[in-house]
Amino acid sequence: MEKLSEFIFRRSRFILAFVAVMNLLALLSFTRIGIETDITSFFGTDNPVYREYLALTEKYGISESIVVLIEDDDSLLTEENLLTVFELQSAYDMIDGVNEVQSFLPSEILAGTHKLEVDERFITFHLEELRDYIRATYRPAAELLSQDETTGMVSITLTYDADGETVVDRLKQVNQRYHNVTLSLAGDSVIGDTLYSYIVRILLLLPPAAIVLVLLVFYLMLRNMRLALLSLLPAGIGALWTLGTIFWQGHEVNMVTVICPVFVIVMGSADGLHYTTHLLEKLSLYADRRTLMTETMRMVLKPVILTSLTTMAGFASLMWSDLVPIHQMGIYVPLGVGYACLLSVFFLPAVLTHIDLPHRAVPPQNEALDVLAAARRRRGRIIFAAVLVLGIAAFNLPNLKVVSDPLLYFKQDSDIRRTFDTVEDEFGGALVLIGEIPAPRGVDTLRDYQYAEDVLDMERDLERVPGILSVRSAFDTVQSAYTGMSGDPDYPESPNVVTLILERLDDDIGSWHSPDGLRLVARTSNLTSDDVALLRQFTAGHPELSVLNGSPVLYDELNRLTVESQVKSLAVALVLVFLMLLLFFRRLRAAVVGLVPIVITIVAIMGTLALTGFHLNMVTATLSAVTVGVGVDY
Repeated sequence: MEKLSEFIFRRSRFILAFVAVMNLLALLSFTRIGIETDITSFFGTDNPVYREYLALTEKYGISESIVVLIEDDDSLLTEENLLTVFELQSAYDMIDGVNEVQSFLPSEILAGTHKLEVDERFITFHLEELRDYIRATYRPAAELLSQDETTGMVSITLTYDADGETVVDRLKQVNQRYHNVTLSLAGDSVIGDTLYSYIVRILLLLPPAAIVLVLLVFYLMLRNMRLALLSLLPAGIGALWTLGTIFWQGHEVNMVTVICPVFVIVMGSADGLHYTTHLLEKLSLYADRRTLMTETMRMVLKPVILTSLTTMAGFASLMWSDLVPIHQMGIYVPLGVGYACLLSVFFLPAVLTHIDLPHRAVPPQNEALDVLAAARRRRGRIIFAAVLVLGIAAFNLPNLKVVSDPLLYFKQDSDIRRTFDTVEDEFGGALVLIGEIPAPRGVDTLRDYQYAEDVLDMERDLERVPGILSVRSAFDTVQSAYTGMSGDPDYPESPNVVTLILERLDDDIGSWHSPDGLRLVARTSNLTSDDVALLRQFTAGHPELSVLNGSPVLYDELNRLTVESQVKSLAVALVLVFLMLLLFFRRLRAAVVGLVPIVITIVAIMGTLALTGFHLNMVTATLSAVTVGVGVDY
């Protein structure tokens, strides 16, 4: 202990200079700041569901879909509104990253052997014919236009390499030019764009708020603002270094790692407070600064290290998660707490050797301790309260669910929730699944009448699966075109007729076929984990469908990984902390007793989540690890 104190005392200026340089490097890292909100970034590259999704979207050169919701008090089939929809579609189609645009307004009409292009002139001079075609013949209109015709959707499919947030920004710019209808956006990229602003606000507001609250608590305990600020300084610098480490490594902040600095500030600040408090207690006993530092270190060093290690162990257990954001939290929070611990051991004592300390220590504020001491004498009531809490929690635990719905991060009255709710109410949902129909002959498979009939039957069967609203593929496009030409609702038997239709639809089905497959799209509504399991069974039992994937399936995979992360991190955290306690106390009973309050707290937290309806998601799944880390304290 003397050697450590001697080093800090003699090298205090070097320590201060080193910390200053590291602070500058951490601040420079903010030039590399990045924010990630894409759901696909949550998965590791070895996840089979994610790999399947990547292969499918890359193969067909497409990715997610964005929905533009159009609302008006009058019918959207008025001339003015149809012209607006036409202009919107044309503007959307010109945006980089947009692969396909579809709405209730067709781009062309097949009349017999003629193909009529729908443009401003056609809308103006053939309004009634166009209305009749939309209402009676154009199949997508049934899915993209409400029954009262006052609400409609434009479905936009992005290219594989599109930047979703950039496309959303361009869509917003286009929408701002139109005021005769109400326009709003829905889809994964819209969620990501909104989360981006949320994460920025969290970075700007939460760490300062945490600093203010912790500083207030420290001041109430120390009654000295300067010492309270210095006690908090190691944790604040540790949070800064944590962000610097993230950015210098080229990683981006996401909805989970954005709260890492807050955890570091709150949990790493205890070490600085421990040191300062005991320094003040011994201030009247030792006039010599070096001796004062040595005796303070002798008292606090082991508890400070144990506190930091158990906190680090609790969070480090998250590294076993297969979810990338939680895995990253399991790296960066322990690292930040470690930074705060080292700064409390080296930097804080070095600072305190160069400042004037109070002439006398402030008497500790023991009101809270007095209350706790009085409560200890009522053991029966304490045990009864603990059993009651455990009973209520255990009763509610079976109701705990895993929910990975990204809309949970938004308030009920937010614009994005309102748009998604409207899409859900009017059209069933904004999320789609992408599938592949095996087609060894590529687009020529569309000329096989019998195979087409089998595929269309499969699609109608798929629409009967819970959570599936509608299904369409190139086979449906050919069938609809044939119906428009001949009035026959069936699929054309003649390969020559199919060839004629394909020649006219060449530009419209370019992204719907590959050399050995045909793309299928299924619109979904409130898909549950049970529904996704049924879809997997359906795919396995239908050779006409080789794969079915998309955002709803990825969200279901998030649910599964969240449960796995919860179980893994909790088990690892309990084992690590138990081993640390056993190592420090050298007594099995003491180590076991140290875990009892933690286990009770974890059960209570999980039960409370179920009772309050919050349930498990990527953020709340970290609570068990947090509880283990902070439950074993000084």
